[in-house]
Amino acid sequence: MKIKKALKGNFLKSIVTLTSGSIVAQLITLLAAPILTRFYSPKELGVYALVLTAESLFASVICGRYDVSIVSEADEEKIYPIVKVCFFITILFSMLASAGYGIYLFNRENPYDDSISIVFFIFVMLFLSGFIKIAESYNNRYKEYKVMTSVYVLRTSIQNVGSIILGFLKSGVLGLLMPHALGLIFGLKRQTKTLANNKEKIVNSSINQMYNVIKLHYRQPLYSAPAVFANRFSYSSIGLFVESMYGLTVLGFYWISYKALGLPLTVMSNNIAKVFYQQASREFDSTGRFKKSFNKTSLFLLIIAIPMVLALYFLAPPAFKIVFGDGWEQAGVYVKILAPMFGIRLIVNTVSYGLQVARKQSIELVLQLLFVVASILCFLIAKSYGFNIENYLKSITISFSIGYIIYYFYVMRCAYIKR
Repeated sequence: MKIKKALKGNFLKSIVTLTSGSIVAQLITLLAAPILTRFYSPKELGVYALVLTAESLFASVICGRYDVSIVSEADEEKIYPIVKVCFFITILFSMLASAGYGIYLFNRENPYDDSISIVFFIFVMLFLSGFIKIAESYNNRYKEYKVMTSVYVLRTSIQNVGSIILGFLKSGVLGLLMPHALGLIFGLKRQTKTLANNKEKIVNSSINQMYNVIKLHYRQPLYSAPAVFANRFSYSSIGLFVESMYGLTVLGFYWISYKALGLPLTVMSNNIAKVFYQQASREFDSTGRFKKSFNKTSLFLLIIAIPMVLALYFLAPPAFKIVFGDGWEQAGVYVKILAPMFGIRLIVNTVSYGLQVARKQSIELVLQLLFVVASILCFLIAKSYGFNIENYLKSITISFSIGYIIYYFYVMRCAYIKR
């Protein structure tokens, strides 16, 4: 009875709206993946993975995390200068991040043939990602979940269908990059329809108003952005370390396994996190804590995580051989090793927004740095002792799982203590 009561109402309705679209989008991705592995080599997928690593690493902080404040800010009039601040930061950071990653690519021992094209696509992806983040935050503030869902399905469809068509035409890595960038453009007009109605308020926001919101939400770039960057780096660095120790082909196998493990995070965690953050923010405003939102979200995710981990652990290797073709069962072995950690991550990533609600961004940064340290230590140990890829991934699973458990209990403490 308590479970039914905890999961009823707007919370579950909002989650169903968001996840229904994500499920459709991920089904498209699942159907496309076996075709892509037959059109593109593991090495080509490995290069694509390096580009997505840059997008994942920088897009999460492309607005300096001020986009998060669009959801939590109580004063409606302060939203518009925040949006304007996000626009300017997006433009600046897109240029800096793509240039920095370009320096990394050009200074490798064996530079890629299409390095210039890769840098261009990284800039375009980051620039568009900034606009998408602003739009998503505005949609989330006003619970426009149907818009978010339909746009996500459209983008995923364009990206996957485009990659298949260009793969059939033997377009190489560019056959993966072009549809990915193009897909980000689709749906932007619909997603920004409500926001566009307030275009004059955004444009007319003064420098003084922008300065005031920058100062008011200073914790976002000072603590939250480095924390999120640290979180993304801890995972992105795994791909970079895999390529460094085992080569692009192994990275291609790892990328497919990571993509498969990322499906539950995309379908569930990312969408539930939006609902949790919106409801926890309102609960915190009225009661000084977010215990109720934290408990029902944790319970809901636990019910999902346990069967998910068991299914991945026992079924992944044979399933990958059947679905992706001969030779790809190795990616299923990687999934089996990483599944327990990803199950814990599913829960913790979602409720981690509680630190934003409680304004504990400085602690968030410290906790996220644990994963960066763990990633680097695992790499150094694996390189020193000559670990094979399986043992390296086992060390990642153990160390990251411990970090997530520590993280979860601290968020729980913040949820229970009244401010």
